[in-house]
Amino acid sequence: MAASEVRRLRHKVAATLREYEGHLLRLEGQLAVLRAKAQRAGEETRVKLAGLLDQAERDAGAARELGRTALAGLERASETARACLTDLKGRMEAVEAGLPAAVARGRAVVRRATIEAKAIRHGVRVGLRVARRVARRTKAAKD
Repeated sequence: MAASEVRRLRHKVAATLREYEGHLLRLEGQLAVLRAKAQRAGEETRVKLAGLLDQAERDAGAARELGRTALAGLERASETARACLTDLKGRMEAVEAGLPAAVARGRAVVRRATIEAKAIRHGVRVGLRVARRVARRTKAAKD
């Protein structure tokens, strides 16, 4: 995921969370107002408001529960991402641990091939030790 996509996702999650928080606060405020009106109202109005209050409290409870479910899903997503990062970090460490040895082996191979190529150019087709000696002699002769 590109950095711009991550920023966009973070912004969207934060905006949605603020919007949800605002809705819950307004809902709680309206419930408080409705409860206060129900206590001051007369008997007939109190019965009407009680039904409305029960329905509003059920709706508010449903909204809270959906928020909790969304939060649990977000926590699971965060844990999954954390586990993925830990796994990736372990794999990178394993690769980096083998990297210096591979580079050293590669350098040694290139060095041996260079020495043998110099010896072959000078007409000597022998082992590495003799090839080094011949390469040194020819180098010294040129200087």
